[in-house]
Amino acid sequence: MNVGQGEKKDITMKKKLIYTMTFLLGGTFLFSSCDDMLNVDSNRVEYEFDDWSLNDSVYSVLGILKSVQEVADRQVLINELRADLVTVNEAKAVLDVQELSRSEFNLETNGYLDVKDYYSIINNCNIYLARVDTTLEKNNVKLMLPEYVAVKSVRAWTYLQLAINYNNVPYFTEPILTHSAAEEVMNTPMLTRDEIINKLIADILPYENPTAYTMPAWDKDGKVLKFGYGENGTEVETKQLFVPIRMLLGELYLWKRDYKNAARFFYAQITGSGTNETAKKYNDYGYRATYSGEGGKTMNNSYIGMFAAKNFSTSSGSFFTIIPFANTDLYGTTSGLAAVFSPNGEIGAAQVVASQGMQSLAKRQIYRHYEGTDPKQPTSVEYSHLYDYPGDLRIKATTYSQRSQDELKTEYKNIIGKFNFEEGSLGMDVEFIPNIRTSFLILLRKEHAYLRFAEALVGLEREGYTGAMNLAMEVLKVGVKRNYQLLKNPVYVVDTTYNEIKDTLDNIVRIDTLYSTRLASCTDSLRYNFTAAAFENNMGIHSRGSGDSERNAYYALNDTCIARYLGETEVAGKVETILRPITYEDSLNYITDLVIDELALELAWEGTRFGDLIRFAEATGDKDVLAKRVAGRAFENDVTYRNANFQVDPELYNKMSNEANWYLPLPGEVVQPVDPDDIPTGNLPSEDGE
Repeated sequence: MNVGQGEKKDITMKKKLIYTMTFLLGGTFLFSSCDDMLNVDSNRVEYEFDDWSLNDSVYSVLGILKSVQEVADRQVLINELRADLVTVNEAKAVLDVQELSRSEFNLETNGYLDVKDYYSIINNCNIYLARVDTTLEKNNVKLMLPEYVAVKSVRAWTYLQLAINYNNVPYFTEPILTHSAAEEVMNTPMLTRDEIINKLIADILPYENPTAYTMPAWDKDGKVLKFGYGENGTEVETKQLFVPIRMLLGELYLWKRDYKNAARFFYAQITGSGTNETAKKYNDYGYRATYSGEGGKTMNNSYIGMFAAKNFSTSSGSFFTIIPFANTDLYGTTSGLAAVFSPNGEIGAAQVVASQGMQSLAKRQIYRHYEGTDPKQPTSVEYSHLYDYPGDLRIKATTYSQRSQDELKTEYKNIIGKFNFEEGSLGMDVEFIPNIRTSFLILLRKEHAYLRFAEALVGLEREGYTGAMNLAMEVLKVGVKRNYQLLKNPVYVVDTTYNEIKDTLDNIVRIDTLYSTRLASCTDSLRYNFTAAAFENNMGIHSRGSGDSERNAYYALNDTCIARYLGETEVAGKVETILRPITYEDSLNYITDLVIDELALELAWEGTRFGDLIRFAEATGDKDVLAKRVAGRAFENDVTYRNANFQVDPELYNKMSNEANWYLPLPGEVVQPVDPDDIPTGNLPSEDGE
């Protein structure tokens, strides 16, 4: 078969890549137990192809989880360093970190660009899925089915990260054990991100019901396991080590821009339809950063307590998936994030800090606190202007200043503190900090589900579902706690009989003094019911750092707020004038930006930011959604990126305006294949099957 030059290059690159990942594990396929993740007795379990027991299955899955630890730090760094929420301290940052921040990719030296560890996870999963016996039963219970579903989720998550980071990657689901298998994969064209997403959906969709397909529970009482260090380890449920299938499906459909199905699965995850897996009570006035005390002179930072390891129980529904690490190398795999984000006792040694762009975003928010007993006539007290840190308080809650031990007490502000906690918080202003460590990473938490749900709703509004952006605004501003129905292409008629209409359209039907309107027809309808008692105390996610957003007139989906956001108002005396009519497209852009901003305020530095910006830029057809935010990260902008006065780095803006620079290059061309003569012998099948 004749191939073009581009095809030859692609095959050569893939050949080198496949050889590398084929022999990465060596000739004997071994799974290490995760002493840092789970309390297990054995340190090493050899993978056996025959007479495979339930115990073998468990230890094999532990080995897969062990391999996930190897990419965890990388996932955070490649998504955050390239985005808008961090700034590199070039005096302290290693070259790899600096290059990623500038989207400069040295394939020969930058270890963050290596994909071998991702494909190690995938190949481990493939081998497991090919060998596990899901028909094995005891008391009519399929013993290995939970592990089977869990491994499917790990593989899907890994492929999704590759697709987001690299766009086009090799895809295979059979174990790569021989040269012939490697040759077959290398001669198959790489799949696009969209193609991979379609395959992943088809692969995991049958297992979306968590009641029918539970995640593993491995300890003797089926409840909790410990990770961390010694006897002070934190208790978590086994299922927290895996990604919920419904969350994965929601993410996949978001990237596919199938917003109806995306909203469907995030809604199912939130409400726990058919299961106790739920994100209910996501914002019941706990874990907030607020001003408190007389006159609001004290900041109450309960928000940071959410990131303490001791609070990682799923009983609160807070954390869907975490990746734990050992305290020291003696006990297993450790994280290197503390060395990047924190000074570890050395003043000014943090390699990256919270960007000026992130700080400016927080400062642009209006913190509002309302006093008084009459909810219809609240007394407004704006505390922000009284302090050196106005606006949203979540960045203040999750960053800190380090002070030296000398009398001068030199402060270094904006040190990121989401990766530093064991049993409690560090506080906002702390003295000399030695031996900071990262004992866990939060991969997914309940706020992801709600914010992704809001994102899907904005997409539905763009598709013509009336009321979808209003519901998205409720997620942000007041908290969902009602029954909502969205209608596509609704047609209404006037009921002149003046009868109050009580049908299923709870928040759509309008009753006025002269007549009533009712629905005549629509092409589709969607219902989201949040009337359960568990949602009664919900509040808007924005209130986690910006005070009482429910009663904040400056944070609303109306023409005045939209015009302020766009810079289309002027104030003369006490009169504020809107300079031009606000359009429906302006409203859509505004709610889109509010969701993007809230993703930053709530989920900053947790390893999803650059992918989020790619997804929104593609969904809106506006490259500036990504390019301007990233290019403006070093500036103190008191206006949004849609304002003409928004400052950017022109060189970085031009680079980020090119979609090709949104993706990492595959390092296949510089990966050297392993000589077959150097392959260690073991109990894997040989080339001739013997």
